[in-house]
Amino acid sequence: MTRRSAGFTLMEIALMLALGAIVMGLVGALFVASLSTWRRGQEVREAQVQANTLIDIIAKDIREASQTVSVVVRPQVAVDDGDPLLAITAASPSGAGGGPASIIYVHRPSTQEVIREIRPAGAGRPAAPTSRVVATGVTRMSVEQVGGGVTIEVEVRRGRATAQGRGTAVPRNP
Repeated sequence: MTRRSAGFTLMEIALMLALGAIVMGLVGALFVASLSTWRRGQEVREAQVQANTLIDIIAKDIREASQTVSVVVRPQVAVDDGDPLLAITAASPSGAGGGPASIIYVHRPSTQEVIREIRPAGAGRPAAPTSRVVATGVTRMSVEQVGGGVTIEVEVRRGRATAQGRGTAVPRNP
């Protein structure tokens, strides 16, 4: 009577290693696919937040204008770079002290930025305009006069994701 020793044969070990490698490959592929989907979802959320935030900032400035004639679509103003889309005469812009000022929104397609420039109206000596980037990744932006208000449409890109936003704002009554 022959006695068989306990343990696995070389063939059994090779088979288990092959099956283990296949399972690990499938789990790894599933992980990579879910991570890619998560990143894409995050890019979409970031683009949508950027589009909505830009619309909210512009709408707030429009609502703070005292009357419709204070809002000019596609103004004829000189800017360093980009397309001036909107000029708003505000009674007192946020961050500025006293007196009316012009707030100009400029879209720079070359850098995909939207700039908010405040040009203070001088009571006394002229003040230098201040500007800041309010949105990045803006591939398309349009501003149209609609009735007594303004409709803003933007398209923002983050990574491979694109989001669009649209909003309308009306200046307050005088």
